[in-house]
Amino acid sequence: MAKIDIKESIGKLKDVKQYWRKPPEGKYMSFREIMAYSVGGFGAYSVFTMAQALLLSTTNVIIGNTIGIQPMHMYAMYLISVITNIPLTMVRANMVDNVKYKEGKYRPYLLRMGIPTIAISMLFVFTPYSKVGYLWSCILIFIYNFGLQFFYNFFYDAYENLIHVLSPNSQERTNVTAIKSMIYSLSPTITNFVTPLIANKVADGNIYDLRVYQWLYPFIAVTGVALIILVYARTEEKIVIAKTHPMKIKFMDALREVAKNKYFWIISLAGWLGFLETCTYVVLQWLYNYAHLCTPEQYAFVTLIRGTAYSWGMILAPFAVKRWGKKKVLIVTNLVNIFFLALVYPMMHSIWTVLMCMYFNSIADSFILVLNPAIQADIRDYQHYKSGERIDGMFGAVAMIGSFITMATSSVLPAVYEKYGIFKGNGYENMYDVLYDVNILYKLVGVLVILSAVGAALNLIPYFFYDLTETKQKGIIQILKIRAMFEDYGNGVLTDEDMRSTMTVIREAKERAADGPADVAVLKKQKAPKEEIRAAMKQNEDYEIAAAVLEELERFSTPAEREKLKRMRRVAEAGIEGVDKTEPGVLNEAKLLPSGTPQEKLIRKEAIADAKLALRCKKAAAKYYPDGVTPFDEEKLNDLFEREKSLQEEKAALLKQKAGKEEISSVSAQLREAARNIKALQEEYQHYLESTKVWHEAKKYVTQAENYERFGELDDLYKSVNDEKAE
Repeated sequence: MAKIDIKESIGKLKDVKQYWRKPPEGKYMSFREIMAYSVGGFGAYSVFTMAQALLLSTTNVIIGNTIGIQPMHMYAMYLISVITNIPLTMVRANMVDNVKYKEGKYRPYLLRMGIPTIAISMLFVFTPYSKVGYLWSCILIFIYNFGLQFFYNFFYDAYENLIHVLSPNSQERTNVTAIKSMIYSLSPTITNFVTPLIANKVADGNIYDLRVYQWLYPFIAVTGVALIILVYARTEEKIVIAKTHPMKIKFMDALREVAKNKYFWIISLAGWLGFLETCTYVVLQWLYNYAHLCTPEQYAFVTLIRGTAYSWGMILAPFAVKRWGKKKVLIVTNLVNIFFLALVYPMMHSIWTVLMCMYFNSIADSFILVLNPAIQADIRDYQHYKSGERIDGMFGAVAMIGSFITMATSSVLPAVYEKYGIFKGNGYENMYDVLYDVNILYKLVGVLVILSAVGAALNLIPYFFYDLTETKQKGIIQILKIRAMFEDYGNGVLTDEDMRSTMTVIREAKERAADGPADVAVLKKQKAPKEEIRAAMKQNEDYEIAAAVLEELERFSTPAEREKLKRMRRVAEAGIEGVDKTEPGVLNEAKLLPSGTPQEKLIRKEAIADAKLALRCKKAAAKYYPDGVTPFDEEKLNDLFEREKSLQEEKAALLKQKAGKEEISSVSAQLREAARNIKALQEEYQHYLESTKVWHEAKKYVTQAENYERFGELDDLYKSVNDEKAE
């Protein structure tokens, strides 16, 4: 047995060496890229740990316990902070989906947002709050949080969402997320371990003393910057999309598309319903700090031991997902979570029994840490499949709807705290010192445990409605490849390699569809060997994916698509001039269509959506083009961009040559003028797109249908390329 294990280990080491710079067959990430993303996660999460500890919330211990801001004042500041974050979220969403950088959607923001996050965090902990007074402390905390709301949230999204575009393979994303999670989890584990040790040295064991963070955070900052650079330099984004597909989508259009995504709402609802689940996050800290149930050294090991619990889920999650799927793993781990949260109640008088419960609770939580990014990535693939657009940033903007729910639910905890004596003027120098009364402490801890278990139970309910299986996601990726192939072929930019890869998928799908599904139930009833049952299950998975691929190839032959194609052809042929001629009764006509059968319902639904779009465009055209829509000259805008680039290069050269002030000022003035002209033309272009979207959509749809009709040409080309390769 030992020899076999050694051989397997050597084989894995050889794989690492062979695929260090290039990914294995069927995968998208090399081992070097996986390690860069994962090891860099240690630095990213070091910064996350630092910034998260400073964000306004109703349970923030640094703002509440250390600086001494009253719970209800914190709640009021939190409400204002959430409201001001709404427009910032929309700005971030628009930048991710529409601002183009050669580095990709997310990588550019790792450094652009990470470094300001670190700088603001440093300012936060080194501000002398005791000298500036209570009012100024509140003002400064709010200002710092305003900055963190933009920079930290952007930085967090950039790193966390980067995995969505590093690979389109769901299982690979899950595996990489698990590796990343195992490495980054060391960051909060180490931070939590050293915090009480630093507190014991500089603050008599008080972990809520600001001096603790003034010692700790500079080390985090240096580590964070170094490892964030590693992620930026050694990763590459990969999105399954046509080379010529425009990566620009209007804000409101993206908002409408995301709002239709049922899986987005299921996952969001789970988070909103589970708002009470985090109530117990402070329990171990309180039992140590106020009940003195262990020494500082023992508490350091308590946090270390609890931190190791996260490794289990990170190790096991990829295997569990591969065996049972994300939905089943989510449900089971949430049930475990509820049980161990409830078990804290009868055991809260010993920090060691609470640690045991929290240990298993953390194991369940650690599965979520791996599953959530994988699910979020799958949801975005589904969004791309449904809408035809790669939308990422707008998910965060739509999720801001939950902020209003959170604002309401976040008032629960401050109210509970106040009920149990945590308020300004309770007779203690620090309002939280009331918790040194163990009778009050244990009553409050008991309430928090009950609330947390209820929150976990509510969080579980929406997962029963999640049905985006791993097989469905694989089918979606294959469909996206087919759509990209047809679009690139129609635009004359399809490479032989991309064509061969996608056509192979189609040919294999035809073969698997011909094989048909296997009867797994019969095999189980006959008690067939496990290998045979697994092979049958794999055959059924392949059959389901193949059916989705073949259905995509025939999509324009269904009754609903044929009707839509007729409408789109009429709109496309009418040109942009047809926008003004949209009949006012077009929506009523669509609503009067029959809806007796599923196909009729689909035809009616599509007709209503198209009619609403046509009327929106007509309204926009009347506003921006009262004399009739005129074509927009895109070349003029492109020329301006080229001029701006040329002027920037000229200015850089003059600065390098240390040219005269007047010469540099002249070029700067020209740059400002070019920027003004670009802004004006971009605004005009947005008006044009808003007014003619119905025509652009119709033209795109008709072109896509025509490209699909050229499948025979692609099949001949595939045979020709393969014959040449064989020779």
